Amino acid sequence: MIHITIPDTQTLVEADGTRKYDAFNLHVNGAYHASIRYSQLLRLHEKLRDQFGMRLRVADFPPKKLFKTLDKKSLNERRIALARYFQSVVQLPDVALHFITEHTFVCFQVESFRPSSSNVLVDVYMADGTKEVVRCNVEHPTDIILKRFADAIGLGNEYLENFGLFLARGRNANSGGHFAPSTDSPDYPDLLCTRFLRNFESPYVSLQLLNQKSAASGIFYRIVLRKLIWDPRVEEAMLDDPGAVLLLYKQAVNDFRNGHLGRLRSDVEERLRTLEEQGSCIQVAYPLFDYIFLRLCHLQPGYSYEILEPCISDYPSPDTQCNLKIGRRHIVLEYDNPAAEHSRVEAVFRATRIRMWRITEQQVDGVTKFLFQFEYLVAKDSFEWITLITNQAVLISLLLQSIGIEILKEHRNATFSSYEYERSNKTGSLLGMDSPRKLCAASLPQEATDLRDSKGNDGEKTVAMNGSQHPLTNGESNEHVTDEVTSTKSSSGDMERDRVLNEVVDSRRGSSVMRTSNSYESFSDLFTTISGSDLRNGSALVCAYNSTPFYKFGPSTDCSWNRPPA
Repeated sequence: MIHITIPDTQTLVEADGTRKYDAFNLHVNGAYHASIRYSQLLRLHEKLRDQFGMRLRVADFPPKKLFKTLDKKSLNERRIALARYFQSVVQLPDVALHFITEHTFVCFQVESFRPSSSNVLVDVYMADGTKEVVRCNVEHPTDIILKRFADAIGLGNEYLENFGLFLARGRNANSGGHFAPSTDSPDYPDLLCTRFLRNFESPYVSLQLLNQKSAASGIFYRIVLRKLIWDPRVEEAMLDDPGAVLLLYKQAVNDFRNGHLGRLRSDVEERLRTLEEQGSCIQVAYPLFDYIFLRLCHLQPGYSYEILEPCISDYPSPDTQCNLKIGRRHIVLEYDNPAAEHSRVEAVFRATRIRMWRITEQQVDGVTKFLFQFEYLVAKDSFEWITLITNQAVLISLLLQSIGIEILKEHRNATFSSYEYERSNKTGSLLGMDSPRKLCAASLPQEATDLRDSKGNDGEKTVAMNGSQHPLTNGESNEHVTDEVTSTKSSSGDMERDRVLNEVVDSRRGSSVMRTSNSYESFSDLFTTISGSDLRNGSALVCAYNSTPFYKFGPSTDCSWNRPPA
């Protein structure tokens, strides 16, 4: 959860039909979640207070009143206080992601929906339009549905975190297709993802609530599975898993058929079409053609993007109509070239240069508008706010969080491998074997590998890359690293360092075995959520990197950004 609001209340009737009560309408991540009475919210607060104690540093929970029946003014004051309380709760990832919070919100949703049966069937669609029917309980959260789907298709548990469940509809249902004329093949339907399902909700109930709201307009949603991988290099390790190859291949073919891979050379397009036909006609034990198809897609610059709805941006000028897509650790805006007619320009914003972003909700003529704003490094020591007006602001924020988690995991894996390489070098020197004193930084983020030593000293460069914090984590600049660090020759220091390295390696191996759904222990260091502040006419939600700005880690020549002519 990153965004909770309580816009209004409603009067409901007890299950026995005798008494009425006031319920608060909770909207989570931009969608209606449940209508809950005050006593249930109070019980949740008491559970969190018992569980976290003094660590629960949130806004004050509105107290009980002497009289149960409140007038409109008192009820509105309680609604505002409850909204402020829950906005402060989502600022604490340990609390928002805790089992008590997630399970209670699932129960809120189910109790408010009042399903007719507890045992239900959930259809989970893949990119080619085929589906797997998952038998579950109506109270099962997203993680359980995803796990049962993975078991049905043979996807390894270690790759579950690389996929997610989304609510999606046909892209052309409201003439929202863009980037290329979509063929919208019946075998590979062109779907627009509107919501990213999280573990605080029941996928079945969320789907039913959304379809009840949109059925009058003839738009129907379905649950689809999409990958949460933004760098093709991450997919390389998954190509040994048949279930992962199946899902990745179907989504790649879907993007290819619907024109979401961008402009391809004629020979590449013909080769992809041939591989697709061969893969669909020949049934072999090992999906060779699927594998080759994916490897060829990895080489295309337009691969691994999530195509979103068009938006309105203030870049390069106010009220610019833009097409929007996110992928390859970028936010890409495509708009008409103001300098030439019948031409398009792409503005690429790199995720590693975004210092913070915020979601703003505004009421304009009774219509709720969402603004997604991010602070971008346009030049050295110079940041500029970019604003996007879009109803998918929450989805953009969640996708950016997944990009940050991917970068953080990649950096941690690279740092861990460097520790093992350091220890192997020391073992080799004891055995009289020559080993290079250079760390492999190929898997680090690209901008991190731009760090260079002005003197050309490999040893100093190694320590600087090894000892610095990643730009998406808390840390100081690595400018204080000197030759004194690399010239340490104390034997006791070497023994102590060996002991620390052994503990790091052993703890890393242990954590890889005991992995849970909340395995990102650095998640709270990666993002903070700041909400409750007012921004002009609306409430603001801010997601910020707790880190030193990235430009301190890279060369100044890499921090240039030229606007197109106005």
